[in-house]
Amino acid sequence: MQVDGVDKVWRQLSRAGVAVARCTVERLMKRQGWRGVARGKVVRATISDSKAP
Repeated sequence: MQVDGVDKVWRQLSRAGVAVARCTVERLMKRQGWRGVARGKVVRATISDSKAP
C-alpha cells in the first residue's frame, strides 16, 4: 500500500492530538507493509541552440 511517508503521517497524528513518537510510526508502518510514495524527479531537458557551432 502506498501512503504518505513517515514524516507526513507523524505530523498528521500530532495535529490530531495523538502523542506518538516518530520511530513508533515508522515501526508500525513497516509492520503493516505501508511504504511512502516516491515522488518522481522533474526532468529538465537541455534546449539545444540550433545556431550554435
